[in-house]
Parts: sequence; C-alpha cells; structure tokens
Amino acid sequence: MRLIPRLRTLLAASACLLLPLGAQAYPDRPIRIVVPYAPGGFTDILARTLGTRLSERLGQPVVVENKPGASTMLGADMVAKAAPDGHTLLMATTSTLSTNPLLFRKMPFRSSDLTAVALTGQTPFMLVAHPSVAASDVRGLVAWARAHPGKLNLAMLGVGSSTHLVDEMFRAAAQVNIPDVAYKGSGPATADLLAGHVQLSFDAVATALPRVRAGQLKALGMTSDTRLPLAPEVATFKESGLPQVVAYSWYGLMAPAATPPAVIGQINRVVNEILRLPEVQSQLEASGASAPLLSPKQFAELIDEHTRIWARVIQPLNIQLD
Repeated sequence: MRLIPRLRTLLAASACLLLPLGAQAYPDRPIRIVVPYAPGGFTDILARTLGTRLSERLGQPVVVENKPGASTMLGADMVAKAAPDGHTLLMATTSTLSTNPLLFRKMPFRSSDLTAVALTGQTPFMLVAHPSVAASDVRGLVAWARAHPGKLNLAMLGVGSSTHLVDEMFRAAAQVNIPDVAYKGSGPATADLLAGHVQLSFDAVATALPRVRAGQLKALGMTSDTRLPLAPEVATFKESGLPQVVAYSWYGLMAPAATPPAVIGQINRVVNEILRLPEVQSQLEASGASAPLLSPKQFAELIDEHTRIWARVIQPLNIQLD
C-alpha cells in the first residue's frame, strides 16, 4: 500500500521535470481581467461570464476589474505595463487596437505592447429608424434620402466613436446626405431617437432589438455578413445592394506582449472550450454576437483586418484626436 504515495511523489516530480528550468505551472495565483469600460455593458458581462468558467477550469480565482476612461486606453495601458506572466489580461475591443491607433495622435502604449490571446465575440450593428421614417428597409431609405437630401439625421456618440465610423461607411457607400447629430451618451441619443428628434441610428443588436420588437423603432438593416438567427427578418446591407457596409465590433482577451507563448496557448484553448458550451453560445446569440474559435495568430490577423477596414473610413476624413 506504501507504493501508492511513492508513485504519486514520482509522478509529481516527473511533471516538474517537464517544465522549463525556473518555470512554475500556470496559473499559480489569481488572474485579473481588466475591462476598459464601466460595469454593466456587454464587454463587462462577457468578461464576467468567461471569468467564472476560467476559474473553474484553471483552478484559480478570476477577478474582473473595471478601468474605464480615455476610449479604453486607461485599462489597456494598465495591462500593457503589467508583468507578462498571464495573470493580467485585458478584455479588449475594436477601439483598443483597431481604431484608436488610427484616431489618436498619442497613446500611452504601443499596439505592439499587447498580444492577441483569444477572440471572445463579435457583434454587428443594426440600423434602426423612428417609425415616422418613410422606409422599411435599406433600399427604401437610400431612395428616399437621395430624393430628400439633408432631411434625415443620424444619432452618433461623438467624433471617432463606432457609431460615427459606421455612419461614415454607410454614407460613403450609399452616396446620401444624412448628417450626424453628436451626443455625449447613449441615453440622450436613444431618448431623442424614440421621440423622433433624430430619425436614424446604428446601434448594438442587444440594445436595439427589444425596442424594435416593442414597435418603438424599425429595423432597416444589419452590418453582418449574413442574417442573424436572432433577427432573421432583417436583411443585411450586402443583400440590400451595399456590400461595402460590413462592420463588426470585436471583443477579445489580450496579454502583455512578452507573455510566454505556452501560457497564451493554454488560455486560448480553455477560452475556446468555454465558447463551445451551449449555454455560452446561447448567451452570445441572445446578444446578437458570435464567437468563431480562433487561434492567437488568427485573432491577431482578424485585428489587422479590422484595422485596415477602419483605416479606409478614417483616413479620408483626416480625423485626429488628442
């Protein structure tokens, strides 16, 4: 019977010999996921959903820390300067690496200070309209706007915001005169849209669809490649004759650049296992999101692809922010 404890000791010793000299098994302490937004939004909810399941699989607590501000740059800078050991991760978004480097003259960190770990979701935009708008789809909207230039407005959340950039993508493709009206927050923008003070808005599916279902707004089009299972009745812009209008917000885990590849690979594998879970897939689908299972390299390529897409929108506008 004494052979069993000795066997366990030998197995533990063998496992230690498999690690590089001086290395410890990962993770060996709590993991922190920094969310560069305030609590309660989709990014925060996604981080907490993953964090709970990461903790179960990795055997260490996972703490979500909200660090909003400076268009995600405060939180991103914190992670970029953290120890590169996989214990501090960033729930990054499109703003973090695909648009901020194109918009801001100065950033507190370089894009190369962060490395891709795992894509955790991507969401398209839905174009919604006040019921008074004399169009029920994108084709009808474009026809009406060309016949009545300047008579409609688009609500957007500030210069360089995702809503502003999608507005510009749409206007360039459709060749229509639909000016923007800038708001300081989604609350005032939504209130004015529901009241008919502005007529149109690009919004997240999870936010817009309940108002469409309630009859408060009309859904005109989706910026996804294909129709969403959540709203199969809403045609894409591609179907509506505007194939240039394909846009997503991406969400994903990033780590400090010098994090060991083995640690990045381990987190990627576990995150992809979590994303396969039926309950997680259902939660994403209910938010209008999807999560292709990508390797770190594929995720990095997706970020580069999105950066090129937004560069084609931003550069002709010559937008530079401080």
